[in-house]
Amino acid sequence: MIPLPLALADSFGRRLEYLRISLTDRCNLRCVYCMPEEGVPYGDLDDVLTFEEIERVVRVLASAGLKKVRLTGGEPLVRKNTPELTARLAAIAGVHEVTLTTNGILLARDAQALWDAGIRRLNLSMDTLQPERFVKLARRAEFARAREGLETALACGFSPLKLNCVLMRGINDDEIEDFGRLTLERPLSVRFLEYMPIGQVSNAQWRAQYVPNDEVVARLRALWPNLEPLEDAPESTSRNFRIPGALGTVGVINPISHKFCEGCNRLRLTANGKLVPCLSDNFEYDLMGPLRTSCTDHELLEHVATALAHKPLQSDFEGRLVYGGSLRTMSQIGG
Repeated sequence: MIPLPLALADSFGRRLEYLRISLTDRCNLRCVYCMPEEGVPYGDLDDVLTFEEIERVVRVLASAGLKKVRLTGGEPLVRKNTPELTARLAAIAGVHEVTLTTNGILLARDAQALWDAGIRRLNLSMDTLQPERFVKLARRAEFARAREGLETALACGFSPLKLNCVLMRGINDDEIEDFGRLTLERPLSVRFLEYMPIGQVSNAQWRAQYVPNDEVVARLRALWPNLEPLEDAPESTSRNFRIPGALGTVGVINPISHKFCEGCNRLRLTANGKLVPCLSDNFEYDLMGPLRTSCTDHELLEHVATALAHKPLQSDFEGRLVYGGSLRTMSQIGG
């Protein structure tokens, strides 16, 4: 029998208190860096975790120290009754916070229900402020609905409301200053994400379009020389700043240029029940099988402990992973 930790922790002593749950692989956009324009084949709905199974995983992990849950996708709001699930998860003992990441297309419809379910923080993905460019990047003419979702969320009072922008050189990096200006009069946390070599992108294309976030900060400082650094939590994935007098903040998330692996406290659960200890690792551990074969809560934790042994110390998102101090490639670990 695998000895279980008193709290969720990996072999490097990092406490894992944050679970990102993909509710579905379905999405109502076709973003250029995520999937092909024609979409991808979707799995059978029977192969997606039920709300009851998700609730059980969170309850069991919360008993071992899980504190925060983020619901993602695909697009989580395309799954029916997502606000109902958020309320159920928020009621679990030990869970301090449930949040959600969305592209905003259905947010005007669901914002109030999410608020009523107990969600107070939202991440909204928006890579451009230009309607015509939105169509080119998302391959759907849904800019107006995304902006309506943003405005509805602000009216509901979500705080912080984080606006995530994936920067790509020659594509949308000319909007850095425009996104910064949004924070002057709106209580938004605008965050620029470095373009990562994952999804539907070749290595050559990624290198040509990659914008290091030190460049982003330099451009913001050129316009606002007194850009103020803020104090960030040790587990924060972003470096955050405030433009003097602004209602909101700007931040940069640097998985490539400034790794945040040392303080990583995250796990991911896929829609089809795979536990993923590291986003950039091919390793997945199946939890759906045990969940559907009457495993006990203790046995479920044993499966989780087995998966945690595969969480690397560090990754560079280019296929190299550090396990226990030695550098190993994905092929060497069977990825």
